[in-house]
Amino acid sequence: MFEGLKKKFSNFIDNITKKENEEVKEEAKEGKAEEREEPAQAAPAQEQEKMSDIEKEEKAEEIEEEESDEAQYERQMAKGSEGEEAKPEAQEQEHEQVRQGRDSAPKPQEERKGIRLSAATRIKGFIFGQVEIKEKDVSSFLEGLRMDLLQSDVNYDVAERMVGNLSRELVGMKVNSRDIEREVRSSVRSSILRTIAKKEGSDMVSMAREKKHKGEMPFRILFLGPNGAGKTTTMAKVARMLLDNGFSCVMSASDTFRAAAMEQTAIHAQRLGISVIKGAYGADPASIAFDAIAHAKAHGIDVVLMDSAGRQETNRSLIEELKKMARVTMPDMKIFVGEGIAGNALLNQVKAINEAVRIDGIILTKLDVDAKGGNTISILSDTTIPILFFGMGEKYSDLMAYDPEFIINNIVPDN
Repeated sequence: MFEGLKKKFSNFIDNITKKENEEVKEEAKEGKAEEREEPAQAAPAQEQEKMSDIEKEEKAEEIEEEESDEAQYERQMAKGSEGEEAKPEAQEQEHEQVRQGRDSAPKPQEERKGIRLSAATRIKGFIFGQVEIKEKDVSSFLEGLRMDLLQSDVNYDVAERMVGNLSRELVGMKVNSRDIEREVRSSVRSSILRTIAKKEGSDMVSMAREKKHKGEMPFRILFLGPNGAGKTTTMAKVARMLLDNGFSCVMSASDTFRAAAMEQTAIHAQRLGISVIKGAYGADPASIAFDAIAHAKAHGIDVVLMDSAGRQETNRSLIEELKKMARVTMPDMKIFVGEGIAGNALLNQVKAINEAVRIDGIILTKLDVDAKGGNTISILSDTTIPILFFGMGEKYSDLMAYDPEFIINNIVPDN
């Protein structure tokens, strides 16, 4: 008897699934039929030629009535001396009311795609309390996640790979039917966290303290990265952090390529109350950095922070210049500074410079300008270089230690 009921229930589920598939196919056919019907519409120009003079006047009146109050106001002002003289004050008030009404109109909220279970899966969950996730149950959710990753500056190839891995992980997973949305979202968060929390960066404060204890000062930090990413400002932020931890510092204005770069470094040094070593524009950056190290040794300064020129990673002269600086100064840390909003370009920059001079850590800047930090996922998916800090503003204190939870909460909120 039980076997008979089980067989009937199985047939019932199969019939529902079959009916759903037929409905999907029927909807697709209807969509194609509507597309074929569209060209059959008469061209507006031809219709207008057939209209009589009276019909044209009536059409013009209808168009005029449909125009907004704001458009009518602008047209009346353009008439100038025609007709009755305009009243600027009253019309300006009316215009402002129209604009305020338009701006205050409610904006449609962005729809977040969730888990949409098929009828068969819902029935099984109702009866057994547990469901096995099918591919069609999570297809819309994964597509929404793919768009979220791309809009968060995640590299396209990385986003595709992550969504593919998640699909294989979710399909076939058995979950409580009442908590399916929460369990799927938790799995997605866990998968991304495994990527962005896979390696911790070196603590430069601890490294500097250990080297000072051994009497091997100065501690040397070389800053790398493209122009416009905030490299010099970030160097000043790191100097502030080191000063707050009891270290003395000197800056090397080694960017002899960009106009006003050395002046910018000197201003930061003056504000921080530390020394700066600089030369002439066009001079060898490695020699200026070498002089800064010699100055630190002679005056017992703990840390040397060395700037460098920033050009595109495809510029061979820049790559050779960075290689020479690394050979001459022998830095304890080489830190790449890049924009958190740079998109796919950032990953290419990191890979090229890391190949030339091994990067020890990365600082992502400008995460205070509506960036979600998706570049972190791209970098940690395709390289082994750790993220050290996030630049969150223009103040010297706006340097946030790397936090994986900050990234995951921006991309996949836990709700």
